[in-house]
Amino acid sequence: MADEARQMETGGKALSEMPERADAADQRVVGGRYRLLTVIGRGGMSTVYLALDTALNKQWAAKEIRHVSDPVQRELIVNGIVTEANMIKRFDHPAIPRIVDIVDDAGTLYVIMDYVEGRTLEDLLVAGGPQSEDDVVDWALQLCEVLEYLHTSTPPVIYRDMKPSNVMLKPNGLLQVIDFGIAREMREDGQGASAAIGDTVQLGTRGFAPPEQYGGTAQTDARSDVYSLGATMYNLLTDKSPAEPPYEMLPLRQVRPELSQGIERIVARATQANPDDRYQDCAEMAYDLAHYKEQDDAARSRLKRTWHTFVGLATATVVAFVVGVSGTVGRIVATDGDYGHWMQIAEQSPDEAESTEAYLRATEIRPGDVNPYLGLVGRYRADLTFSPEEEAQLRSAVLPNLTALEGSPAYADLAFEIGKLYWYSYDVDPAEAASLDRTEQQEGRSARIRAAEQWMDAAASDPEFEDQALARTYANIADFNASIVPLINEGSDEGLYAPYFAELQALVESMAAEDNDVMRLEAANLALDALRTYPRKFRADDVTQDDMEALAQSAVSLAGQVEPTTSLLDAERERALSSADDVSLAVANAFVDARGARR
Repeated sequence: MADEARQMETGGKALSEMPERADAADQRVVGGRYRLLTVIGRGGMSTVYLALDTALNKQWAAKEIRHVSDPVQRELIVNGIVTEANMIKRFDHPAIPRIVDIVDDAGTLYVIMDYVEGRTLEDLLVAGGPQSEDDVVDWALQLCEVLEYLHTSTPPVIYRDMKPSNVMLKPNGLLQVIDFGIAREMREDGQGASAAIGDTVQLGTRGFAPPEQYGGTAQTDARSDVYSLGATMYNLLTDKSPAEPPYEMLPLRQVRPELSQGIERIVARATQANPDDRYQDCAEMAYDLAHYKEQDDAARSRLKRTWHTFVGLATATVVAFVVGVSGTVGRIVATDGDYGHWMQIAEQSPDEAESTEAYLRATEIRPGDVNPYLGLVGRYRADLTFSPEEEAQLRSAVLPNLTALEGSPAYADLAFEIGKLYWYSYDVDPAEAASLDRTEQQEGRSARIRAAEQWMDAAASDPEFEDQALARTYANIADFNASIVPLINEGSDEGLYAPYFAELQALVESMAAEDNDVMRLEAANLALDALRTYPRKFRADDVTQDDMEALAQSAVSLAGQVEPTTSLLDAERERALSSADDVSLAVANAFVDARGARR
């Protein structure tokens, strides 16, 4: 089912150049709420539909599993789907699509999950052949991040099926990993070594799977995913699949001489047959990827020549007639490693690109110092838009140095600022904001909040952090928004709304003293949208009508204090103020029974 599983989340032309609309008889509703709209993929045992959730007015992907009459086989299929769903349910990462529901409709199973628009990396290979070195490195860094997230989860998860067909590239340039059908959680085996639950041989795709996973005897671990990622890079760079006979990977530059030696070394090390000879984790591999150009022999030769020139000139300073020349060269070489020099350029340059590059140079000199990263965050925030390109740049700078940064006393401050950057600015287009409807705005906010959660949680974990309480408020709100839909579907959301209401109160209250208009309006609209969406849920958790009305009044008042200076702020302020009546009516209706009487 691995090849079919890649269809579970797809939403573009990765599976079918022209998705077919379901006919009238097929436009049915399953599970009482999911209307099947369009066929977006087919496989041997499944059909994947674009589905509309009539309860939430949201689109999902619905994978229909063919009815299997054999009860033993059906039980295996159901158990596999449930196991995968339970595993994914605990993940909270923007590169991992969620499974939100499993529906048994008259014996036919439907898996309801995130609808992802994009194309698989395999489709890019088919359409365009070998991919550029820079693109592959960027994708590999993103995959290192999500694999490292899985490997450091509790319990750890080994993905075991990395290959181009299981990676979706979205229109914004970000990746999503799909098909967790053979992923396995790890457990301690009593002797301190990890062993995968359900770990067997002959899993995955031959050529992409490492020797220990396909026909071997050893257990899979994080290094198994390192191998598969290296094999995936090889495939993307050469358009030669290691899954085809003779199942081998030649040295990269033997296939494409124009590739750098640095990238060749990384792929070769990642795909060593012996796990001990590979990168020992994805963070280590990510570091080399972020610096792969420095590993090129030609670059090393140039550095050696520069160094020898500098040494010769520095020695020549003892000779009076060359003092001026040697001093000049000495200053140039010293400046290249001068942290203060690059920070000064970064902070004073009016040119955004020059400033950003200087901050990045400073991070290379002092990777564990939070200040250049904070500078980058400030640069990204300046235009109110944290673009996907900027996000990839920041991630490439932070990820390889995360261990060093986490050891800094100021790491909580950095995590908090990154969290706010995602929360308020990620992929926001001020020019389009005013034209978005309420549902689109809520979906955009939900994605931003979800991306911010891990950073807010990191900030809130430091008891010495000055804004720990506010960071915890952000983290709890993010956790609620990321998990509430699956919990509603399971019917296990009781008791969660009163704490969420309290966090909204705390956020709106804290924003009263905040001078950032973007933050004030975002908090106001978040509270108002929640009051319009969940008033009966709040009431069921014993939140009073007076408290709801007070929160609505505080949110409207907060928005009213803003004096817009941009079209984006003006649109957000108007949205908050114009929703006051709707919110008031929704709260009032939550306290009226079916006969129109007050409860």
